[in-house]
Amino acid sequence: MEGALLRPSFLLLLLLLQPGEYSRAAADESELTGILGGSVTFPLRIPAAQKFIHGAWAVNTSSLATVTAGKPPHVLVFDLSYKGRLRFHDESYSLQITNLRMEDMGSYTVEFSTDKEQFAYREFTLRVSKGQLPPTITCDSVACEEDSCSYTLCCAVRDGRENVTYTWSNAPSSVLSTDSTVHIPQRHQAAHKDVTCTARLPDGNSSRTISPKDFCAEQVPATTIVCDAVTCANGTCNYTLRCVAGERGGRVAYSWTRKASGTVVSTGPILLVSLRPFEALPAVACTARHPASNSSRMVSPKDLCAATPPDQSLASSPSYCLIILLLALGALSAGAIA
Repeated sequence: MEGALLRPSFLLLLLLLQPGEYSRAAADESELTGILGGSVTFPLRIPAAQKFIHGAWAVNTSSLATVTAGKPPHVLVFDLSYKGRLRFHDESYSLQITNLRMEDMGSYTVEFSTDKEQFAYREFTLRVSKGQLPPTITCDSVACEEDSCSYTLCCAVRDGRENVTYTWSNAPSSVLSTDSTVHIPQRHQAAHKDVTCTARLPDGNSSRTISPKDFCAEQVPATTIVCDAVTCANGTCNYTLRCVAGERGGRVAYSWTRKASGTVVSTGPILLVSLRPFEALPAVACTARHPASNSSRMVSPKDLCAATPPDQSLASSPSYCLIILLLALGALSAGAIA
């Protein structure tokens, strides 16, 4: 939301000059590029445990605007050239500039406070281009089995442009997909090499190249499976498996499926598997669904819980005794025939 146009107050100048605890934006977010006529957002990246209180923005050392927490945020704009083009997000309080102009290029700084940090600082450099920005790539899902992983990637141009066609490739003549989404199987060579998404628009093409393994490792929290316990009694062993999703914020939903059938056997982080002697241990997969991506891992409980404690009651079970007896009789028969 945008507020009234006012001159900077003496209080604002004091706010800008006071020292504080400064923290810089991530290196890959401090330099932003926008398309002429498009929009750009300056991310504050305030930790989830903190609440925004107040912030003061400047462009090329001149006061731009102040924003105070609220729904909607209370905004005071000082630079008339940005009238009608400033937006502040209700949750993150990040600044967005719309209808970009070439004269918007320059250095942008913000000094703000939260309920746990008196002063924090961010600095950005904005460039405005007349061409096309590289497309945005997201890692939608990662599925791993042993040391191999498959990846699902999605490519999109900024600002939701229409009449766009996409091509995924891992070599100039090797096309993986002609859709905005590509699925790369575990043992495909593209899973271990760079892939390129090319977006073709009526007024030009743009592309971006990534390594699926490295890129998804940064975007999607890894999922691991832990063997918490194995207990054996009366000829039956009980395996307790726990699925752990990497912490990246947001709610996580879990599901367990059998490898062979894909049947869902549990919808929580804990899976209990009970097996009788000589039964095969099925391979199972745990999938952790995050708000923006999925991550799964497949294991065999037998391999994961290799250090299975011996079943002390197995030796005295009727099945075990019967098997030993049959083996003994077989050995005696073989000796008699010989």
